[in-house]
Amino acid sequence: MSAVIRNRCVAAREGVLLPLFRLLWRQATIAAARIVQLARQLRTHSKVVSQPLDPHVRAVPQARRIIRTELVRWGLPGHVEIAELLVSELVTNALQHAWGPLHLRMSHSPAYRTLRCDIVDGCPSAPPADRPPARADEEHGRGLHLVDQLST
Repeated sequence: MSAVIRNRCVAAREGVLLPLFRLLWRQATIAAARIVQLARQLRTHSKVVSQPLDPHVRAVPQARRIIRTELVRWGLPGHVEIAELLVSELVTNALQHAWGPLHLRMSHSPAYRTLRCDIVDGCPSAPPADRPPARADEEHGRGLHLVDQLST
């Protein structure tokens, strides 16, 4: 390749590609900074409570008290009744069918309009999800069906 053509290729590369690369790099940097800023805003506006529960029957009223207190503090008193019912069922289920320490974690994200409550126990497997609801003459077996019907 002659020196004239090589110089023109270098000039074209540096004259067109380098400014284009700089522009793209600047736009990518701005976009990354915006993503970090949005993530911080979501984290700042999200509310989270996480507390261990007694691995005893007293964990049920303890979890209900935590749920009630936090939802009222977060300005969501309209969700207290159903949330208490659901958390009571989940804690009772964990006490009856699992083992190990119990932990309650609840989070609210106004940006995504979600309220999430998790009860974590020491059992490595999840309860069976495909179990049909209990028959009318059965004493047990309605809990997870109730949780499924009242939550989304």
